[in-house]
Amino acid sequence: MTSPPVPRRNGAPGDPVFLRRVLSALVLAPAALLLVWAGGTPFSIFIAAFAAAMAWEWVRMSDKTAPPRAFAIATGTAVGAALLAGQAHPGWTAAWIAGGAVFAGLDRRRRGRAYDAVAGVAYIALAAAVLVSLREGEQGGLAAVLFLLAVVWAADTFAYLAGSWIGGPKLLPAASPNKTWAGLAAGLAFGIAAGAGVAQLLGFDPVYAALIAAPTALAAVLGDLVMSLAKRRFGVKDAGTLIPGHGGVLDRVDALMMAVLFAGAWRAAGPNGWPGAGL
Repeated sequence: MTSPPVPRRNGAPGDPVFLRRVLSALVLAPAALLLVWAGGTPFSIFIAAFAAAMAWEWVRMSDKTAPPRAFAIATGTAVGAALLAGQAHPGWTAAWIAGGAVFAGLDRRRRGRAYDAVAGVAYIALAAAVLVSLREGEQGGLAAVLFLLAVVWAADTFAYLAGSWIGGPKLLPAASPNKTWAGLAAGLAFGIAAGAGVAQLLGFDPVYAALIAAPTALAAVLGDLVMSLAKRRFGVKDAGTLIPGHGGVLDRVDALMMAVLFAGAWRAAGPNGWPGAGL
């Protein structure tokens, strides 16, 4: 009598989900990097398209009875925020986001839990606007975004791999049963290493970059946890099905969104600005 097959651990090299994640990354990462390098209108449109998809996914998973106008308000706010951030004064962008969030809340009020609409629309639109602003607002915008992406991608990837392969004590079971303290440690370590490596490669201070990479990687892990809690709250496993192996766009960029907001705050208030932005 043959033994039953041993199921593969999630994240193992032969796991179908892991393979789909790798293939998706091989397709999406080069396209994203090309548009980051291009900057300008192509990058703004790229972020606007992603923001529209995220806003659509948020409404769909958080508001089961949402009418078409709810999707229109959310996607319009997200798209407008990304496009305005590349062209207009920050005040106009902030006013657009605030207005869209208020309208989303007013529309949701009769269906209940208006704060879900306000928080989701504001979070997505603000993250999109800050990312575009980081790329377009300064002479060193390309280096600044490359540093951010390197830290987030390294932290997100190695947190996933360590959590899947090593396992161990859970980080926050209420948010996700798959995230572990080992994953957090790996995410921080590789995020810091990636930040320092990009700084060395592009010619800005690797020590300062490593210091900022640590809280950036932590913000990335926190962003992943926040979105996991939101999905638990709304009773869904994935935000969507657009990206094979990842689910929806929100599932793919949840770590990046929180890290982007941290980058925007640090650029505005940090003593030496965001790494690479002064090149």
